[in-house]
Amino acid sequence: MPWDGNNLFYPTHPRIWHRLPRNPVLFLVRWLYTHQPPIEGPLLPPHATPIKVVCLSDTHNETPEVPDGDILIHAGDLTQNGTFAELQAQLSWLAKLPHQHKIVIAGNHDLLLDATFSVKNGPSHGIEPGTHHTKDELSWGDIIYLSSEFTTLRIRERTLKVFGCPLTHKYGNWAFQHPPTKDIWANIIPSGTDIVVTHGPAKGHLDNDAAGCPHLIRELWRVKPRLAVWGHMHHGRGKETVLWDAVQNMYDTAVGTKAGGIAVFEFGVLVWIWRWLMWLVFGWKMMGRGVFVNAAIVGHWGVEVGTVVEI
Repeated sequence: MPWDGNNLFYPTHPRIWHRLPRNPVLFLVRWLYTHQPPIEGPLLPPHATPIKVVCLSDTHNETPEVPDGDILIHAGDLTQNGTFAELQAQLSWLAKLPHQHKIVIAGNHDLLLDATFSVKNGPSHGIEPGTHHTKDELSWGDIIYLSSEFTTLRIRERTLKVFGCPLTHKYGNWAFQHPPTKDIWANIIPSGTDIVVTHGPAKGHLDNDAAGCPHLIRELWRVKPRLAVWGHMHHGRGKETVLWDAVQNMYDTAVGTKAGGIAVFEFGVLVWIWRWLMWLVFGWKMMGRGVFVNAAIVGHWGVEVGTVVEI
């Protein structure tokens, strides 16, 4: 099948013979980054009890099985058409789940939650015909809704800061969108944030072959959260442990999200070789510093369950 990169959400991924001639350096760096010794973790703070986070995104009106955990996160696209009825059904389902803390952000399909979308496209968007329901009438229960803001959670002996933002690159006429060239992420996430929840992915990470946002990954480098959760690009569903180190710096530089020269590449390769030697000779274990999760539930595979991460 020929490569088709025009479908943002369900692309036909390019084969090796398509990628290699286009950018041999990027091909090599991506191969190095995805072929590292096993990474464990993430590393917990000293004497800390693990906190179990259950990650969901892009349920699109589905109500899948949800594992038990301390925190439940939904990274947007609760609905398909963004109507009041759809949103309330999803919120009522989430509110009945037993998790101690529940964090929800909107996605581009959740039209009713975006006031600017209604202004631009007319007040009928997201409102059922023959009704006058608005987002102010939604019943949220014990759900914490974040829209470019943060909250603090207390779980046992630990305190976690959580930031959530629904914005994604403009693609069609949907809610919570911005021009791809505009950097809306610079210094928006508070320093010391433990969990970042966005609807769209960071570029180069669980994002359908680097179709995510380059500004977001630069902001994540600044903050270095313990967990970043997103969805939006369903085909990128998965989990990735990150180290925020020289090898990742080499990769993100090659993808085009960070400025750097040949020294970044050379140092990254040396660290990669050293890491493999330490693992093969001494059995050295690498402990991750953070986790990225694309928690898309609905996709070509059908309907999945939530992704569980311990931080």
